[in-house]
Amino acid sequence: MLLNYPNTLTIVRLVLIPVYLYFFLTGEYILSGVFFSISGLTDFLDGYLARKYNMITDLGRLLDPLADKLTLISILAVLIYMDLLPKVITITLLTREVFVLFGSGIMYLMGKDLIQPTFLGKLSIFLLYVAIAANLLEIQFFNMILFYVVIPINIISALDYIRNAYQKM
Repeated sequence: MLLNYPNTLTIVRLVLIPVYLYFFLTGEYILSGVFFSISGLTDFLDGYLARKYNMITDLGRLLDPLADKLTLISILAVLIYMDLLPKVITITLLTREVFVLFGSGIMYLMGKDLIQPTFLGKLSIFLLYVAIAANLLEIQFFNMILFYVVIPINIISALDYIRNAYQKM
């Protein structure tokens, strides 16, 4: 079955990208934060449902990481554009997401299995979602602490991704 609950949630996450970007660009940061948070929740819920109820599909294995990367790349690009965070934070995080997106694309085109997310990668993405949502919801002090926690975890998980990709090649 291609369109099961987890895959539907992944598609919802893709549909939410222009919604939270619209609210963000029109200055409605709280609404943007709400829709971005819903997007983050669907990310974790779809993975949970797919594993718990054995609903993992090839479509989901392809769409889920794509939705993750497009979600994060889009919001980080807008954060850079709006100059709402220090550039070093957003550019570091954006570089990692673009790198992983292109690396996954290359692996897919070469017919290799996509790299399974590690605990460190999942932790990095979870903290990044929370930090961005806190920023959009204007929880100022908390979000900056999270961004500085996320950066080293994000870099380490990127290095882990490179190691795993190298082993698969």
